[in-house]
Amino acid sequence: MKRFIAYILSILIALMFLLFTLDQLYSYVYKNGLPRNKISYLMSLEGKEIDYIFLGSSRVDNTIDAEIIEDITGKKALNLGIQATEPNDFYLLLKLIDELNIKTEKIFIQIDYSFDLGGKSKILNSYLMPYTQNAHISNHLEETTDDYWWVINFPFYKYLKYDYKIGFREVFSSGIQKPSKTDFANGYFPKYGYSGVPLKGKLSKSIGNLNTYVNAINNFSNKKNINVIYFTAPFCPKTKNLDYISKLKRKLPTLWNFSRLFSTEDYFYDCNHLNNKGAQLFSAKVGAKIKSIESAKVD
Repeated sequence: MKRFIAYILSILIALMFLLFTLDQLYSYVYKNGLPRNKISYLMSLEGKEIDYIFLGSSRVDNTIDAEIIEDITGKKALNLGIQATEPNDFYLLLKLIDELNIKTEKIFIQIDYSFDLGGKSKILNSYLMPYTQNAHISNHLEETTDDYWWVINFPFYKYLKYDYKIGFREVFSSGIQKPSKTDFANGYFPKYGYSGVPLKGKLSKSIGNLNTYVNAINNFSNKKNINVIYFTAPFCPKTKNLDYISKLKRKLPTLWNFSRLFSTEDYFYDCNHLNNKGAQLFSAKVGAKIKSIESAKVD
């Protein structure tokens, strides 16, 4: 019996050692290999200068072509939009940008009905896993994951759970310096044509009194002297209750409201997302507005 128990214990110890080794190896590759997602790319930018950074959900990721912004303004731009992110995620990214000492002139945050949301982005959380030793990231995960203890304390658990995003294939590609299909120096991930889903949508008739994380963003940016500009990307013409954005603007008076920019459906992939054709025009519109404001300051 003692031999059997000793045998089982030796297997468990060997297994834990293997898991610990794999955990350390995966984390090392993600921190030192070629970036395979936007968080890895962000963490590689410490001390760099990027004039304009755009934060948001897919309504930034699939909408802002940073290269067009650069061509119009003559300044460096970066699309840091990540699918399904919300204000609490934007707040984390803002803190990371500050901690990494990335020098910026303006940080643009796309906000819309997300003002009334308080969820979490599983996609973002998966990208954060190699960096759990970072205090801001650890605190964010503690707030947004139900299995925080396991993520932090059980070796390799986080990589098993999020294997679909940060598993072996991604680690291997990063380790052998295989470039991603996405140009992270731009960050724009276009959608082409039309999704086939009817181009109609609906926003809430009412808006909440406040969003804790928007307030936190405002307080943090004021404290750190970071110039944050909120904007709303276009919705398709058949979106109901678009006056929601007017109500949002009363809460965020400096909001750039592009929600009704396009009156034709030709520029939309679906009701909430522009196709590549629309994104190119919208990016040019944003770039022109930035340049106009900067030129007015010079004059």
